[in-house]
Amino acid sequence: MKKVLFATTALIATAGMAAAEINFGGSARFGVIYDSTPTAADELAIHNRFTLNIDGSVETDTGIEFFARVRVRGGNTGTGTTSASGVSAPRVGLSVAGFTLATGNILGALESTPGLYDGAVGLTGLGWKNLPTNTLNDGYWGWDSFSSAGGGANGVEVIYSNAGFGGHLSWSGTGTDRTALNLSYNFGDWTVAAGYQDDSGAGDTWLLTAGGSFGNFGVGAAYADNPTTQKWRINGSASFGSGTTVTAFVADEDGAIKYDTTWGLGFTHSLGGAVLAGGVVGDEGGENQADLGVRFSF
Repeated sequence: MKKVLFATTALIATAGMAAAEINFGGSARFGVIYDSTPTAADELAIHNRFTLNIDGSVETDTGIEFFARVRVRGGNTGTGTTSASGVSAPRVGLSVAGFTLATGNILGALESTPGLYDGAVGLTGLGWKNLPTNTLNDGYWGWDSFSSAGGGANGVEVIYSNAGFGGHLSWSGTGTDRTALNLSYNFGDWTVAAGYQDDSGAGDTWLLTAGGSFGNFGVGAAYADNPTTQKWRINGSASFGSGTTVTAFVADEDGAIKYDTTWGLGFTHSLGGAVLAGGVVGDEGGENQADLGVRFSF
């Protein structure tokens, strides 16, 4: 994401004093969404979303960076009245020598597992059914993640990366105790990762991912053993010289109730500063969702 420096709280060259800055950056999107589900509020709906990240940081003369982030997000889908934007709780911490310690509205280790989101299609993600940790049997989004317009989980996390190796440990005690860990290794154009979460209320989740690229093609696979459900996903992509990428995924879950195999197909096309994106998904119940629109960063 391109970040633009709008304001600087302090740029002090005096020896022994820290330099501080504030950065603003974000993204937006708009388009239309189709949903054939009988319970959908609108079969065809107008969609838009705006995100603004506000990042403050200061680096001490000993090389420690202290940072803080809040996010403003607003968006609306449908044909009714619009709702107001919200401001997230802050994420605050420090980074030094490859280590990051953060508190508050944490990212979450399971959420941050490399490869978890691979295979995403469409302008909006179309329900993010490509995630092996999202299942109808066990539910969706059952882990800690940064809340873009609300409170999130008030937790603590430690992140480390060096020479292709990555590790992330997080904990929160909001409602139930959640301890999560991911480990990853990147070698060339390929990454393998494993994630784990112990939720005192819901149970354990195990996650394995692998993915990479060769030439203009990308491939990936993921498997999650959720509290009561196992789900796998395979995905692939192909890029073309015109700035177009086509992505597809197939996923299936095996739990107490057997659902249809989920699939998705989408594309992105560069507009030179913005991206045209669209896709279609066949969900677990045999219904279809689709979207089309433009997204851009600033």
